[in-house]
Amino acid sequence: MLNRLGALSFDNAKFNNRLAYLINFASVLILIYCAVHYVARNWFTVNRVIIEGDIYHVTPVQLTYIAQNRLYGTFFTLDIAGLKSAFQEIPWVDEVNVKRHFPHTIIVHINEYKAIAKIGDEDMLAENGEIFDGADDGLNLPVFYVSTAKATIALAKYRQIESVLVQHGDSVTKLWLTSPLITKFSTKNNLNVEICSSDLTDGLARLNLYWNKLYLLNPKLNSINLCYKNALAINYESSVFIKKKTESTVQTKGVH
Repeated sequence: MLNRLGALSFDNAKFNNRLAYLINFASVLILIYCAVHYVARNWFTVNRVIIEGDIYHVTPVQLTYIAQNRLYGTFFTLDIAGLKSAFQEIPWVDEVNVKRHFPHTIIVHINEYKAIAKIGDEDMLAENGEIFDGADDGLNLPVFYVSTAKATIALAKYRQIESVLVQHGDSVTKLWLTSPLITKFSTKNNLNVEICSSDLTDGLARLNLYWNKLYLLNPKLNSINLCYKNALAINYESSVFIKKKTESTVQTKGVH
């Protein structure tokens, strides 16, 4: 076997020349690879990070920290997925898009969550139904007193209720789902409403129908109970000086 290899490598000049060319070619490729690898890892450093988007709650401190401490690699070796993940750890960040701009710039586009309500005292609910931890005491948002598991149901009911209240210049401030059949809510005009039905359609239709008539009966109306089949109960302050609550049950068929 050794004799055959010797014959091939030392007695065959043509073969030896081809082998030498192959070795030289491989050496050049290795040198080129090493040069490219060196340039890619040591040149074209990222020295500029541009952050875009409608940003209202994410602070400059949070963005600067990530840009300075979580950006690994050069323009070509940057871990884009890792950088996106780092920005998405910020509570108010919904979506992140990262792209390179040759030769030294990274552009980060951030979309924040659009908060629509608070869930209790801790979590926030976005318009898309996602729950996130982004407490902000400066936001004037309705509060849903529900578990996070029922947040999507509460959001759907909230939108139904708002579609009626907006017609009367009012809006929800607090919402409770005390059972699958009972929905309670308070409004910015200090009206408390209770509807005992899993489907709000009928109760809200009656509320909308008799809204103006009930306020004509008593402008100090502060509570409406729509849990009766053909009637509704209302509470109101009987005097601006005497804080006595008066309750009336009104047959809806007889309200004109």
